[in-house]
Amino acid sequence: MHRHLAASLPALDAMLRASSSTAPLLGALQALLRATASAAAVLFAEYAEGVCRDGAKVLPMDGTVHPLTAQVLSYLKRLLGYDNAAQVMYGHISEQDDNYIGDVSAWAAAAGGSGDQQHESSSGGKDGSSAARRALSAGIARLLMQLQDNLEAKSRAYKNEAIAALFMMNNVHYVQWSVESSAALGLLGVEWLERHKDMVEDWGARYHDITWMPIINMLKAEPPSDVSRLKVMLKETFAAFNASIDRIYTHQSGWTIPDHMLRAAVKRVIKDDLLETYQAFMRRYADVEFTSNPAKYIKYAVSDVASIIDDDLFETKAVSMSKLSLAREKLGAIG
Repeated sequence: MHRHLAASLPALDAMLRASSSTAPLLGALQALLRATASAAAVLFAEYAEGVCRDGAKVLPMDGTVHPLTAQVLSYLKRLLGYDNAAQVMYGHISEQDDNYIGDVSAWAAAAGGSGDQQHESSSGGKDGSSAARRALSAGIARLLMQLQDNLEAKSRAYKNEAIAALFMMNNVHYVQWSVESSAALGLLGVEWLERHKDMVEDWGARYHDITWMPIINMLKAEPPSDVSRLKVMLKETFAAFNASIDRIYTHQSGWTIPDHMLRAAVKRVIKDDLLETYQAFMRRYADVEFTSNPAKYIKYAVSDVASIIDDDLFETKAVSMSKLSLAREKLGAIG
């Protein structure tokens, strides 16, 4: 409404100003224009509060991007598609206003502090005053922070901490990618972007620590000096490794990382850490005759584990134990 009224007002002003009897109507239209601008700022703040309070309980079973995240970023894209959005919503404030200083400055700091300068240089200042740009920047930073807080609260409903971390990694990455490829980057700034890239890495590392580090640490454990105890340790280690790979294959083949580059990066870290460690473990104890039936314990070759990581993890597949058995046969596991 504001856009159409603002576009029409100059022509209406030229028509109505010629008659003193229409001056009140012109004044009313100008007041309506200001009211719609003020309402836009109020609605934006209310929308952010609504995101903060969103209580949807259903979580994606595969850990993908939550509908709320997609909705918020779509809303921002539409908002920033309006010309002079900052000036329209916040053109009435100045940096000396108490409300501006109290309500906006803290959120502007959350935006990284450099967005205003970047936006001014990239857009030639067409989005209005510095105070208005900083206010919009702060509002967007607040909205995205409230979204993230809500997502973290939702993630705690997952019974599995690994998928909770994967869910947060997917959602923060979607926010970061969406901002990076939109006009929001000019408002939020490079510091905000780099901080969120770090968050993506942190959530990915948390997933890795929960899922894979217990296996890696188990394979790196120092062996006992006693031969009989060593044989027992090898049997227990191979059994635990097989059970872990079975469990991960069964569950995490049904999970997803929608962004193909992020998915490839996560798989690369898993392979770099796990396969080298497993290969070293296999070589270290290759000459130890710990059982008369090696096939009972050595169910996965290194290449088998690599194939599972490459072809099955995060591919949103429904995997049954019977399918797992067939997969083992196809992989040509030792036995």
